[in-house]
Amino acid sequence: MAEKPEKKEKGKVRSFLSRSVTVLLCLILMGVIYVGAVLLQSPDSTQKGSFVVQEEKTAVERMQSATMTDIPALAGLFGAPLPYLKNVNATGHSANSSHDGETVRVCTLSYPGVIVTAVRPASAAPLLLRESLSVSMRSDLTVLSLPVTLAERQNARCAYFVTEDAAYSVYAAEISQEDFLRILENLVWTD
Repeated sequence: MAEKPEKKEKGKVRSFLSRSVTVLLCLILMGVIYVGAVLLQSPDSTQKGSFVVQEEKTAVERMQSATMTDIPALAGLFGAPLPYLKNVNATGHSANSSHDGETVRVCTLSYPGVIVTAVRPASAAPLLLRESLSVSMRSDLTVLSLPVTLAERQNARCAYFVTEDAAYSVYAAEISQEDFLRILENLVWTD
């Protein structure tokens, strides 16, 4: 007879754990949907709900593709400031791409083990998304005074952030979270 209360207790624990896991998965799914909605939001949908009339932005013109180590010159080609690691050698590459039928500018800075990517205009942010990373919302994390969305899987990490003109990502395929956060803290804007 002593076994029956233990079985009931084990059943309750399993039921509680099952419900807890389900709730946790629902919360994670809601977070992923929210981040996706923010990153995939079209410029037209944001203007429809706004009472403030905003100036129409002109389309991004095609730029000259280039590969160089002069990051400020690359930012000039890109047409917006770039986040970079000061005093760390990088190779930068700029190119044209397209998103939703529009021309976009893409700029990539390659460091040992870290890639910083920027797209312009900011509405092309979906081009930065990396598959198979789990998104986590952290209200305590900022990069260059901007809110950040962090995506991770094992030791692969990516941080996403957006300005009015461009969207950015910082990606490392094999890095500890502590080292990755230190890299984010050391980013500065080009002048």
